[in-house]
Amino acid sequence: MALFFHSDDVDQMIPIKEAVRITEDSLRDMISPEGVCAPRKRLNMHRQVGEGTFDTVLNIYAGGSANYGAVGAQVALHRKAIAGATQQRPPFNPDQTELALIYDSDTGSLLGVMAHRPRDFTGVADLRTPATSLAGLDLFARKDARRVGIYGSGMQAWATFAGLCEMRKIDGAKVFSPTPAHREGFAKKISARTGVKVTPVDRPELAAKDVDIILCMTNTNVPVINGAWLEAGQYIISVVGSNIELVKSGNLDKPRREIDDATLKRCDFVVALSKAQAIDSQQGDIYWPVQDGVMTWDKVVEISDVLAGKVQGRTNDQQIILYKNQGGQGIVDIALAKKCYDLAKQNGKGYQMNIEPRLNWWVQGGRAETW
Repeated sequence: MALFFHSDDVDQMIPIKEAVRITEDSLRDMISPEGVCAPRKRLNMHRQVGEGTFDTVLNIYAGGSANYGAVGAQVALHRKAIAGATQQRPPFNPDQTELALIYDSDTGSLLGVMAHRPRDFTGVADLRTPATSLAGLDLFARKDARRVGIYGSGMQAWATFAGLCEMRKIDGAKVFSPTPAHREGFAKKISARTGVKVTPVDRPELAAKDVDIILCMTNTNVPVINGAWLEAGQYIISVVGSNIELVKSGNLDKPRREIDDATLKRCDFVVALSKAQAIDSQQGDIYWPVQDGVMTWDKVVEISDVLAGKVQGRTNDQQIILYKNQGGQGIVDIALAKKCYDLAKQNGKGYQMNIEPRLNWWVQGGRAETW
């Protein structure tokens, strides 16, 4: 028997601090014999129908760890369209349907199937992205970091900043978005939600001035931050991942970027969620700058190594550090899905599916019943 449940059954039941702890534990397991994780895969089908040109995208996130007793995969399908420098939804875009398959890492039994991803504690965005963006915060941000600059005014900017306010005492923030109504509305509403005064600014360089932590949470395909704006001691978190499939399909003429070369050069080191992901997806902010000689792989460390104590994080208050949360990892998704499964069971949510194991001769090694 396996439990089928919806993320709505457990939404907002995992506090952001606990989600970050689960995320950090799972990322440590990425380099442990107890854990497995494959780079995220995206399969793009280029489509052109009456409504316009778009890509149908199948995302696959696989991983797991014996330390939290689960292994599995999350799959999701959505559609992407490109308009100018930003990715947009096509005119018609059905709600994204995601399924997490959660198996017991020891018995191999299917424990559960979760529909969709759990939301963050504010109910606005998925939980995994802000939890991963805030992983390792105390290892990379200065201990006295209390001022924040925000690029972007969408769901990820909202969820990550709200989560940051739960993790740290934040004195104030500034937000830049190219659309005045977006940055002004975001500033007003997030200030009310967090109790932290957020000020909209009309020039991008102002969001990087006199701040300690910079959140790049945009939907752009071109850099939004200039390395010349950076100040000593700043910590930058960026979420733009890859779109090599959109380049291959002809939707874009070059890989997606959010960080410019000058920023990469000014950073003392760059933290990658996964080097393997950067290489597999040919990610614009890491892979191509290395290929083009802007920086070398020696400058890039993996967050798993830092969390596990194999590599040092910040060593002084003058360092400029960039963390690229550049693509969801299955080991994190399944760790959070397993926690959701436990919560659903504890609260009597979902329903049991009668899926019994089947004798497979190629697995069990027998042929007598066949011939």
